[in-house]
Amino acid sequence: MTPPAPAPARSRLDPDARRRQIIDAVRPLYLARAFNDVSTAELAAAAGVARGLINHYFGSKRDLFIEVMRSSIRMPESELPDLSHLPLAERVRLTMDWILQAAETYGHAWVSVSGAANLHGDSDLQVVVDEADDHAARLTLDAIGLPDDPHLRARLRATAALVKSVCREWLQRETLTRDEALELLTETVLLFATKEKTS
Repeated sequence: MTPPAPAPARSRLDPDARRRQIIDAVRPLYLARAFNDVSTAELAAAAGVARGLINHYFGSKRDLFIEVMRSSIRMPESELPDLSHLPLAERVRLTMDWILQAAETYGHAWVSVSGAANLHGDSDLQVVVDEADDHAARLTLDAIGLPDDPHLRARLRATAALVKSVCREWLQRETLTRDEALELLTETVLLFATKEKTS
C-alpha cells in the first residue's frame, strides 16, 4: 500500500510579508462591502490565517481596515521621464496623463477605494486620506518641476478630490472620455499650480 503524500509545508513569511499578504487578501472585501458588514472571521478566511493572527498583526479589525485604506488610497507610482526641458503647461499635461495611466493600470480597485475612504467621516481614516493627498501633491510638484512650497502643496491638495472624482467618472461611470478627463485635470492643476499667492 502506497503511503499518503505528505501535506504541503505551510510557507513561513516574515512579519512584514505576512502583513502585506493579509492586506492584499482582504482588500476585495472592503471594495465590495462596508466596514461593518465584514466580519473578522471573513477577513481571516480571505487571508487564509487564523482569526487570532488578524489581532496579532493589526491589533483590531479597525486597524486592519485603516492599513488596507492606507496601502490602497495612495496614488500608485510609476516612473516618469525627465520633463524639465518642456514648458510648464506640457509638463502638467504629461503628468496628468501619467496619473490617468496609473489609475487605468491599477484598474477600478484604486478608484473604488479612494472614493470609499472619503465616505467614512472617522478622524483616523481622514488622517489616511490627508496623508495620501499630501503625498500626491508632493509627487505632482516634483513631476512638474515646481518647488515643494507649502502654499503650492496646499493648492494641489485641494485638487485631490477632483482627481478622484474625474477618475470615477471616466473609469466607472463612463461619463467622461479619457481625453476629457485629461483636459479637465490639466486645466485645473495648471490653474492651481500657477496662480499667484495673494498677500
